[in-house]
Amino acid sequence: QQKKNSLNSLGLLFRLTPQQVSVQRHQQWVTTPIDQVVIGDILRANHGERIAADGIVQSGEGWADESHLTGESNPEQKMVGSKVLAGSVMSEGSIIYQAEQLGSKTLLGDMMQALSEAQGSKAPIARIADKVSGIFVPVVVGIAILTFVITWGVKADWVTALMNAVAVLVIACPCALGLATPAAIMVGMGKAVKQGIWFKDATVMEEAAHVNAVVLDKTGTLTEGKPKVAAIWRLPDSTVTEDDLLRIVAAVEQNATHPLAKAIVDLATEKNLSILATHDAKTIVGEGIVATVEGVGEVKVGKPSFIQVVLPADLPRVWQIASVVTVAINGKPVGAFAMADSLKEDTAKAIKRLQENAIDVYVMSGDHQQVVEYIAHELGIQHAMGNMSPRDKATQIQQLKANGKIVAMVGDGVNDAPALAAANVSFAMKGGADVAEHTASATLMQKSVNQMVDALLISRATLKNIKQNLFFAFIYNVLGIPLAALGFLNPIIAGAAMAMSSVSVLGNTLRLKGIKIK
Repeated sequence: QQKKNSLNSLGLLFRLTPQQVSVQRHQQWVTTPIDQVVIGDILRANHGERIAADGIVQSGEGWADESHLTGESNPEQKMVGSKVLAGSVMSEGSIIYQAEQLGSKTLLGDMMQALSEAQGSKAPIARIADKVSGIFVPVVVGIAILTFVITWGVKADWVTALMNAVAVLVIACPCALGLATPAAIMVGMGKAVKQGIWFKDATVMEEAAHVNAVVLDKTGTLTEGKPKVAAIWRLPDSTVTEDDLLRIVAAVEQNATHPLAKAIVDLATEKNLSILATHDAKTIVGEGIVATVEGVGEVKVGKPSFIQVVLPADLPRVWQIASVVTVAINGKPVGAFAMADSLKEDTAKAIKRLQENAIDVYVMSGDHQQVVEYIAHELGIQHAMGNMSPRDKATQIQQLKANGKIVAMVGDGVNDAPALAAANVSFAMKGGADVAEHTASATLMQKSVNQMVDALLISRATLKNIKQNLFFAFIYNVLGIPLAALGFLNPIIAGAAMAMSSVSVLGNTLRLKGIKIK
């Protein structure tokens, strides 16, 4: 019953997908079983209906509730070109969309698989309980035999002796001990999924409960990750116009996935500038990108250190607090872009929650030290480190671990992967770089630091619940075995007491469902 009612019941997730769906066949709408839908089919979802597949909206407009996947309670607006997710509900409006992924290939299907794997894993604390059980069982059998022998010797009544020995065996049945950990893990995992947090396994969840230091990347983690070009600077002797510089840089940056690159490409598109063709693009992780632009030559785009250029000190203040992207053409520096990015709305709240729970916060970024310090000051973070390469981040995390810290890392880019791998627990933002998601031990669906704090606090609550469960399981045995051995409990009462220990464990576990994460 506990498994059935748990928030992470796979059956509950499976029922989020509709069994019947409206499909366009030969220019007409027909109701078809979901297993007859194929990728590329045109589907329709009206107000109150569930989306049947991951896809792209072709026509219509409305709002979809995706809380089962992201933990975000507010509906998401859907219009032509928007992505829709299987299992979400059209809370308003009606849309027509094309199926791109079905069944286990959808985000919902991936979630179900991840949850199934996580449920089947065993937390380290559960292995301790297993070891205790391995010793406990033979000890109890020995106590029962001893009880039989002593009682028979004292009372000369083998029936009473047998009753007492059986009572010892019954009261010591380790059912509650076996339930203590998996029941709590199941509810804890379910609570995490409801908040849009996917732990890969129970070991990760237990480790997260011990975290006392969090390392955060800046771009896309603390900030919106949607920077805009705030200013453009060209060397005084440069013959390249501002628009030409933008076209050339956009040509190179279209080969990159970093938010800064996307902002430059977007600006060129907004200005209706023709983006030149490129080839031989190569990314130098943590530094920049180099490519050959047709009609121009070799173009390098990245950090000032990568381009080997020093910007004038008298540039406007925006250059002091912005991320800087510099450009060199055929080995000669020609200009730079100041990229401004705003903090996420809930970032300040997340940092405050971490500090209130005695968790140290570190910002490590490849951006300039001045920019990183400015962001850290705005958020009240004491530890700010800039100009860090992916290797530097990983090395610094190893140093924190050597100093006794249990470190959690949050990131979303390719350059975060080494640091994510070095941390005790790592969180990747869903929709970031694939290598980051694959390296991380948990995924955040809302791309929010606040959600990471939820993950740590849910883990702490779950581990605390497990320890309480183990206490309930052991206290019944510690008190009950002596009473049974001395004849104060007959097998019937012992059986009832044993059942009560299991009920106590499950009742305490269910309490975890209602715990408010603050």
